[in-house]
Amino acid sequence: MPLKFNNYAKRVGSRGKYEWFEWWVFMDEPHDRIDKVKSVEYRLHDTFPNPIRVVEDQNSNFALISEGWGEFLIFITIYFKDGTEEHTKYYLDLGKSWPPKVD
Repeated sequence: MPLKFNNYAKRVGSRGKYEWFEWWVFMDEPHDRIDKVKSVEYRLHDTFPNPIRVVEDQNSNFALISEGWGEFLIFITIYFKDGTEEHTKYYLDLGKSWPPKVD
């Protein structure tokens, strides 16, 4: 079963004509599945400086923290400790607020 990702975002101001957001994308899985992962590579939109970002911090659920003004598709490669890899994608949703709303 493919690993799931999620995100949170918060508005931090404006830059020119754009609303600006800080956002977090992370692996949304139980720790027993996260324990099998060595690192996660996020391929951001080409307009980002250094659009390929690698995260090795398992304790953060391999969270990538960045900022920007628009939503886009993130291509993700998950590298497992056993040497295998999985490819997936995730659509960054700036409407998912931080802290998350609890019903």
